[in-house]
Amino acid sequence: MSYRFVDLEIEEVTVENYKDILKPSLAQQVSVFVPPEGSFETPDLQRYLSLVKSYEVTSSDLVHGLSLADQIRITFSDMQAATICEKFPDIDLATKRRYRCVAEYLIRQGELTKLKDENGKLIKKLGNMGKMVVIYKPLPKICKTLQQTGLGQFIRNEQQAAKVNQRPSFYNQDWWGEEDGTVSD
Repeated sequence: MSYRFVDLEIEEVTVENYKDILKPSLAQQVSVFVPPEGSFETPDLQRYLSLVKSYEVTSSDLVHGLSLADQIRITFSDMQAATICEKFPDIDLATKRRYRCVAEYLIRQGELTKLKDENGKLIKKLGNMGKMVVIYKPLPKICKTLQQTGLGQFIRNEQQAAKVNQRPSFYNQDWWGEEDGTVSD
C-alpha cells in the first residue's frame, strides 16, 4: 500500500484539517482544489482522495496484484511513446477508459506526458475503435517510481533501469521527494 494512505481515514479529512492529516505531498496535491484556490468542499475532497487512493493502491489484476497505475508504469517503462490501445490491445473499452483516467493521473504526477507538435497541438493517431486517440510519452520519473515502489525489476528499458539504480542517495526518498528518514548503506 502506498505510504501516503497508511492509517489514513479519508472520512476524517476536511477542507479545514487536510494539511494536518495528509502527508505533505498529498496535501500539496489537493491544495489547488481547496479554497481559496479551488472550490472543493469536504465531500469533494474525500471523493478525490478515494479516487487517488484507488489509483495508487487498488488491485484490479488478480493475477499480478498490481494497481492500474503500476500496470501502466510497467508497460510504459520501455520509454516508447504509444497509445493506450497499442500498449493494452486486448482490454475491453470500459477498461481502456479506466486506463486513460489513470494515465491522466500519471500525467499530473509527472510520469507521462501527451505528445504534442511544435505548435503545442496534440499529436493523435487512429485507435483500434476507429477514433483518434492521444499518444502518451513516458518520462524518466516513471522508472524512478517503479524502483521506489519495489517494482524496479519490471523496468523494460535497460538504460533507464541502470540510471535509476545508480542514483546516489543518502536518504531513501519516496517518489514525491519526501524523505522516509531511513539511511541507506
